[in-house]
Amino acid sequence: MSDNLNQAVLDKGTVKSQPEKAHRTKKPHPMPVILRLFRLGFRLGGALSPRLAGKFGYRLWFTPTRHKTPASEQAALKSATVEHHKINQQTIACYHWGDAGPTVLLVHGWSGRGTQLGAFAEPLVNAGYRVLSFDGPAHGQSTGKQTNLYEFADAILALQKHYGEFESVITHSFGGPCLAVAMQRGLTTKRVVSISPPADAEGLVKKFTATLTIPAKAEQDMLRRIETDFGADIWQKISMKHTVRELEIPALVIHDAHDADIPWQEGELIARAWNNAHFIKTSKLGHRRILRDPATIETAVKFIKTGSVEG
Repeated sequence: MSDNLNQAVLDKGTVKSQPEKAHRTKKPHPMPVILRLFRLGFRLGGALSPRLAGKFGYRLWFTPTRHKTPASEQAALKSATVEHHKINQQTIACYHWGDAGPTVLLVHGWSGRGTQLGAFAEPLVNAGYRVLSFDGPAHGQSTGKQTNLYEFADAILALQKHYGEFESVITHSFGGPCLAVAMQRGLTTKRVVSISPPADAEGLVKKFTATLTIPAKAEQDMLRRIETDFGADIWQKISMKHTVRELEIPALVIHDAHDADIPWQEGELIARAWNNAHFIKTSKLGHRRILRDPATIETAVKFIKTGSVEG
């Protein structure tokens, strides 16, 4: 696809978010105590032994945080049928909604959980689909303490083998590159909706080390450990801006202009790299509230059903 034609696809429009409330200056959230302790530990440990600090950073990078299911997801959780499957020696929790129709898979992001995309379940069921979600390895109610993108991709492929081909897949954040790798490895689906995806894996590591104020030498040691275990070309292999280049599956990338976790330009970059993708930029929804936004959900369901973002 030529750059001019791709730009025309990317500029098709924006999803209208809910009416904005009067602007108020928000007080910054206080820094969590655990983050303060990690920063202090890396500042002191990085000065004394960059190697040990790098080793700890490496372990922390592969250790997601488990969060309690918030009130906004309780309705989806209560309405779901829950099953458990053994995948790669881990027990993976799965959530089902609907009894008939083609299956749509929901894939959450890092430190997320299967019910995080639960707001999509009822609209999809009403549109004639069965819906499947899951807690990734070391997430939610699934077992494990550490995980990585490849284990997520393995889980997606194992679920396809168990439940059959997915009609479509909706991903959030880190779930996007996990799905892209799974598609490289043989996952088949007809349409993809990727919400708030990261384009560059190395950039995520850089943000991680900046958040924890990991010193440069410790950061270099951490990166070296990752490349030793996964290969020096790991960044290209798992960065979504590279993994989608050969894909022909129709896709819709949605990203919010006020996403503080992953800049919207990364979603646009992915849509440009994808051979058959639409890009929509929302406003005032951030990185997570976008998953509960009625207009975003409606647009995603329509794309899955018709392949169109118009009207």
